[in-house]
Amino acid sequence: MLNANIKCSKCDNIYEGRVQFKYGHTRQLEYKIGDKLQWGGNDIGESGAKKVKVYGILESDQCPRCSELNTANEFDIIVEDGIIIDLAPMTVYDYSGEGNYKILEE
Repeated sequence: MLNANIKCSKCDNIYEGRVQFKYGHTRQLEYKIGDKLQWGGNDIGESGAKKVKVYGILESDQCPRCSELNTANEFDIIVEDGIIIDLAPMTVYDYSGEGNYKILEE
């Protein structure tokens, strides 16, 4: 789970949201941007990849301020050298690895 600032697509409110993803050790761990991924159990992906784009989906689509559904609910999480460096709304779905990630640099 990645805890990150999410911008509501309706009212532009920025709030902390939870983005679910499956890459690294996938045992209910909590991350923030800048954290190093853990490995060593229930692993998905390749721990040695230099740069990876990981599919993430917003846990709750409802904005806590306006109560509308956020249409930007799928995200690209960028991981470089095992560290989560960025989160951006997904523009194109082009994932491999069972739909969870795409290696950008070996």
